[in-house]
Amino acid sequence: MALREPFDEQAVRGWLDGAWDLDLPLREWWARLAASGHAFPTWPQEWFGRGWSRADVGWLSRHFAAVGAIGAPTGLGTLMGGPVVLQHGTAEQKHRLLGPLAHGTEGWCQLFSEPGAGSDLASVSTRAERDGDEWVVTGQKVWTSGAALCDRGMLVARTDPDQPKHRGITYFVIHMDQAGVEIRPLKQMNGLAHFNEVFFTEARVHDRDRIGEANNGWAVTVATLAFERSGLGAAKGAPGVHPFAGDRGGMLDVPVGEIIEQARARHDAADDMGGRFGVLRGLAEELGRSRDAGVRRSLGGVAADERIAGMTRRRIAAAPVGRPPGPEASLAKLSWTEGLHRARGAGTAALGPHGMLTGTETPGGGTVQHFALTIPSARIAGGSDEVQRNIIGERVLGLAKDVVVDADVPFRSVRRS
Repeated sequence: MALREPFDEQAVRGWLDGAWDLDLPLREWWARLAASGHAFPTWPQEWFGRGWSRADVGWLSRHFAAVGAIGAPTGLGTLMGGPVVLQHGTAEQKHRLLGPLAHGTEGWCQLFSEPGAGSDLASVSTRAERDGDEWVVTGQKVWTSGAALCDRGMLVARTDPDQPKHRGITYFVIHMDQAGVEIRPLKQMNGLAHFNEVFFTEARVHDRDRIGEANNGWAVTVATLAFERSGLGAAKGAPGVHPFAGDRGGMLDVPVGEIIEQARARHDAADDMGGRFGVLRGLAEELGRSRDAGVRRSLGGVAADERIAGMTRRRIAAAPVGRPPGPEASLAKLSWTEGLHRARGAGTAALGPHGMLTGTETPGGGTVQHFALTIPSARIAGGSDEVQRNIIGERVLGLAKDVVVDADVPFRSVRRS
């Protein structure tokens, strides 16, 4: 049974006020957080956490932001990998894998989508073939965020093509820095290359890094996606400061005070443009468009979205500790993407013709324009909006499932383009 420590607001406030030091290297600050259990307090006390509720964590995040402290390591490893290892991993895997995540010394990426398996993720064709104590991996993944900076990847691979597509899949945590793994950045229209293609040519992963049973990785995959959806858009710590975990990010030995100053000086747009209503209202007032009926209507929609998103987060926070995310994760993801896209429309409406320009010399410093070019991918990230609506329709509203003709057909016999 997971241990739980009672929540003591005064003790937490005292610990943070005494532990936070601008001269600490990030590595040491994250080590302090991990040792105290404040990095991931919903994790069990015996595994770098405190067993607190999500509501307690909300208060902790607000206090971190109030004192300007950098929060826990972020990224897909802590968002999804850690919770999945806690739910499906062995005691040995928890002991070996959770520590580097909690300390921020490793970053993980997500090796799920393929050119022929996006929304229909169960159609993955990347192969993993058993070779003694190891598996040999060959295939291609795409839309892998931050692959070049990550130490490990959460890999879904086909291990038995003679089983139907949902039952011949296995879940691994694979080392990225090895022969047989090639990473190719994908240039986006916002000028960044956050996404990557990853090619595997007889790469290897040890069987001890298999999460769950062989050929039964679909349940682990679904759990991973649920954790991703429920966590999208959630940030902890000082606003706008999200140093990348792992040595490849190059930040672990930089003093936290310097990291904060660098973040303040960059003035680049975060993908979710935190505090969107305030940013957009200020821009509309600056350009003299705050009395335009269309602009006001779109800004009202953004304000409403922010309130609804807050309520959705509180609903998720009220869920019992230890219970995996349910359909509310899909509602949260839809709420997030709908809000982002309405903010995108409100931003371009406020900009008017300035919205066709880019660069730091444009109104708002180019933040809204960068945001507008970044956001279209949000409808795909974490499972497309259409997938979320299917989940809600089937699991909440009780609607009939889509007709599937290949659910019981061996994967090698399924026709694929």
